Amino acid sequence: MAEEDNTQSETFSLYVRLRSLDADDLYDLVSTLLSKKPELYQMALEWFKERQKTMPETMENEDLVSLNDDLLLEYWEDARGIISEFNRLGGGPEEDEEEAYEYLDQISELIKEGELSTSVKLEFLDEAFEEYNIENSGFEDGLMEIFFEICQTKEEWEYLVKKLDEHPSKWRKEKIMRIQRKHLQDDEAYLQERMQILSHGMDYWDLVKFYVDKGDSEKALSTAEEGILKGEGRLTELFEFLWEHFSKEGDTANLERIVQTALSRNTEKKNMLDRLFEYYRSEGDYERARDALLKSFEFTRRKYYAEYNKLKGFLKGPDWKSVEPKIFDKIKEEDFHDYLRICLDKGMKDTVLKSILNPPKSRFGYLIEENFDEFADELNKDFPDKIIEYYWQKAYQNIPNGTRKTYSIAARYLGKVKDIYLDILNDDPGWVKRFSDLKFEFKKRPAFLEEVSGL
Repeated sequence: MAEEDNTQSETFSLYVRLRSLDADDLYDLVSTLLSKKPELYQMALEWFKERQKTMPETMENEDLVSLNDDLLLEYWEDARGIISEFNRLGGGPEEDEEEAYEYLDQISELIKEGELSTSVKLEFLDEAFEEYNIENSGFEDGLMEIFFEICQTKEEWEYLVKKLDEHPSKWRKEKIMRIQRKHLQDDEAYLQERMQILSHGMDYWDLVKFYVDKGDSEKALSTAEEGILKGEGRLTELFEFLWEHFSKEGDTANLERIVQTALSRNTEKKNMLDRLFEYYRSEGDYERARDALLKSFEFTRRKYYAEYNKLKGFLKGPDWKSVEPKIFDKIKEEDFHDYLRICLDKGMKDTVLKSILNPPKSRFGYLIEENFDEFADELNKDFPDKIIEYYWQKAYQNIPNGTRKTYSIAARYLGKVKDIYLDILNDDPGWVKRFSDLKFEFKKRPAFLEEVSGL
């Protein structure tokens, strides 16, 4: 107890001495601590930062800018140490990555406050781009976000353009054009860059949006027209832009033309044909809508069940009767699940049962091994005995040489078996006997027995 009192006394004495120091002595003490422990410098800055938040009147605006400048450089120095190491090694520990992002987040918070000098922003850009240009750390996206956050004035945006252009690439040129267009409003510079990079569909789409923003619909349309003919890669936005324009004008000839362009260029085929179908349907032109819909089905690659019902719902009786068998056979070949869903709708339950108990081979000669549980669930009342065997085999194959994970799967299937025995067949003794025999067979597998103990 005496030692404890003595410690408290010494601590109390230190605080008393600190309070008794005049300004010069206190400055000397803090300076000494900072020289021996440089990491305290950041802590001191953060202390002043917190004091400014609670007592803003204690600091002039110039002092606040200077404080934030120093903090930004401190946070960057800490982050850079990690990023530089990641650049050298091509990555690093997850905890180091998280620490670096914490520093970058702190920089973002300082930027959001808006009290930073242009000179420090440019200094940061210089140093940060040294790490960014190595492109081996994995922090490139995070740094680029900060580059765009930190620039606010014309001088700062122009400096960012300069840094990006020091290592030219198509991706960097895209960033430069974004700055010229949105932040510098330099239309001439944007167009000069854009016209040099006009190969992909999204390049043309960017130029279309520029002309739309400028209210030049004629150039927007001509650019989109050129894009669907010459653009590489994604053309979705260009086709849809032209479609919206011509459909509003009721220009059927041009709508047909861009659909043919889509077909000839082997892109956006289904999208444009679906739009053409909807257009003719809204116009009440059944024959042309029918033809567009049937043509669209040729390019279906997924969601066959929905496509089947779409055709069934629109086509008139004679037309549907003539095309349905061919469509039905194609779906069977392309998507066996959707084929079985249609079979259920058609009341072909025997076909579905046979298919899930003895899956056929695919067109490539491989056995179709898919999960048919949804169909078994639909058939359990019609064929309870058969579905019991389906689920029993599903359960059993997960037990020998099993793990906790497979035992859990087995337990789920056994639960389905139990439900059929009890709720559909009303055969409690049958379930108890079969389940007891199974547990006896695997009595030396305590993990399995534990997983099924709730059954």
